[in-house]
Amino acid sequence: MRKNVFRRTTAALVGAAAIALMAPATGASAATDVADLRSGDKLLSGQSMKSGESVLVMQTDGNLVLYLESSTGTRVSTAMWSTGTYGNPGAYAYMQEDGNLVVYRQGSTAGSDALWSSRTWSNPGGHMTLNWGDITVWPARGGNAPWDSRTGLAPAVGFGGATPEASITSGRNVEAGQWIQSNSVWLVNQADGNLVLYRKRDGAAIWASNTANRSQSSLVVSNSQNDPALRMRDSSGQTTWSATPKGTSDVYGTVQDDANFVLYSNGSALWPTGTWGKG
Repeated sequence: MRKNVFRRTTAALVGAAAIALMAPATGASAATDVADLRSGDKLLSGQSMKSGESVLVMQTDGNLVLYLESSTGTRVSTAMWSTGTYGNPGAYAYMQEDGNLVVYRQGSTAGSDALWSSRTWSNPGGHMTLNWGDITVWPARGGNAPWDSRTGLAPAVGFGGATPEASITSGRNVEAGQWIQSNSVWLVNQADGNLVLYRKRDGAAIWASNTANRSQSSLVVSNSQNDPALRMRDSSGQTTWSATPKGTSDVYGTVQDDANFVLYSNGSALWPTGTWGKG
């Protein structure tokens, strides 16, 4: 199973003129349902912000990374999302007053030292929230979010007030970078195309679809007789992984507290990961 390192280059358009460095954002590490990086705040090297069982870390290597982290502090080593800006020790994230979220090299606000940007300038007073793994840049007053990571707890991601979601049903897909969870495990649809069941007490992977390095896909439950009841489907509609027979009805999948993910049809077990008792 491959660890995601998100090796990509992103053109950083800064928007605002250089602004003098300010004091570190207060309360940046506090664990709340929704964590907020306000206009003018910074997430400095080594700082983090937490929401639910997700944590956004400004790593000392310069990479801004989203991880899963249990209530006991156990963290999954595979990144859920990243700016891909590693190799820049001391870099920090800045929620600029113009509404642009920017990762800068250490000690600078010069445009030439911007490593990554949400490209959301022209939104004065905008702020960033972390809501159960969904990273969103919002305008100061109402309106639609100009940027969203599209990650987090599914299927409530992006709608606020998210609570732990343990089930997937027909029409409520788990997209790449999203997960469902029980008290003992996370079922994660990784950005590398792999579907992985992680144990919360130590972050260990206890089951996987073994489809890493394939196209990003949606985890889909289907009641159609023409499709597998559970499958991973890429943007072209092709199945990258499936585990169950066709011809089922009233299908839903549940991540159980016994650490097993089970697909049910009409109330009867149709297919399990076989991981009960491994939590």
